[in-house]
Amino acid sequence: MKMFIDGTFYRASGIGRYYSNLVKLMLEETDWKLITTVPESKKKDWLEEFNSHENITPIFVKHRKFSVEGFWKLGKIIKELEKECQVFWFPQINLPSYVPENTIVTIHDLCPLTHWWDRGTVRKILFAQLAKRAIKKARIVVVPSNFTKEELLKNFPEVEGKVKVVYNFVDEKFLTKQASDEPPLVKEDYILYVGNRKKHKNLKNLVLAYLKVKDQVHCKLVIAGTRDKNKTKDEIDELIQKLKIEKFIIQFDSPTDSVIMNLYRHAKLFVFPSFYEGFGFPPLEALACGCPVITSNIPVLIETLGEEIACFDPNSVNDMAEKITEIIKNSSKRKKILNLGEEKLSKFSKSALIESYMNLLSQLEVQ
Repeated sequence: MKMFIDGTFYRASGIGRYYSNLVKLMLEETDWKLITTVPESKKKDWLEEFNSHENITPIFVKHRKFSVEGFWKLGKIIKELEKECQVFWFPQINLPSYVPENTIVTIHDLCPLTHWWDRGTVRKILFAQLAKRAIKKARIVVVPSNFTKEELLKNFPEVEGKVKVVYNFVDEKFLTKQASDEPPLVKEDYILYVGNRKKHKNLKNLVLAYLKVKDQVHCKLVIAGTRDKNKTKDEIDELIQKLKIEKFIIQFDSPTDSVIMNLYRHAKLFVFPSFYEGFGFPPLEALACGCPVITSNIPVLIETLGEEIACFDPNSVNDMAEKITEIIKNSSKRKKILNLGEEKLSKFSKSALIESYMNLLSQLEVQ
């Protein structure tokens, strides 16, 4: 049996992580043969990650995400593969011009439809149109949380009957125990943030909270993530400069997974202050690497992590600062969080979720 998985968003933030995890699950847990499209610009990275697997065939493409050229060219590729593949899985809503019947679409979140969206009205309208088309064309629409399912039904009631909640799982490489000879990239004690710098990530309030506690906790703040394309300086950099705390902040721009894992393993605390998420990989990855975590108390993070970890109001700089200080100064609370994290991780392991993914294929009546 053969499956096509669209890799247009390979190495693109959370969707890229989801794609890699999905491919690995299918390769390692089934005997399916996979065909995937991957950006030519990511060819080296993709070959390093997947070249050891025999059951996958890449098609390297030159078109960009959300391009008109990609819409038509990918559609042509899909049409040519229709008789060869039994399932087509798109890990995002940007479907091509041609969409086969046995199509699965994953919708990760509806952030562009919220007031946190800061990428313009045109992109918001485009997202809504793409989501509506994806829902119409897909046989199954996968979402990573009950929260996202509720949001999807609220905005697109026609998805009723198609939508399935299947949690994301943590890549097993994050569960590998720390190597004893692995030196920390940051020598000082530090608080860590991993993620992009979009408005809904609430990085501004984290910087302001850090300003309040830095002299009490005696930790640097490490920010690891990707700035907007073609930007070497953004509003977070300007805020750090304005507050005159440059010497207390260490930044890693577009870090590799090996860098991120090193940062997780040696951090005193990981803080995830988001206003909005569809799921949220980084807190679970940090817990898997043995790092204590606290997050904002938004519904989806309470769903996945529980109220003791998803514990602060993201709108309150003071509340965030108090929780950071409380955890940094209390080793027993850090240990308790790690114990709670172990329990949560068991729900988001590949072995725990294989059956859910396989059930999707059975619903397509693929034998």
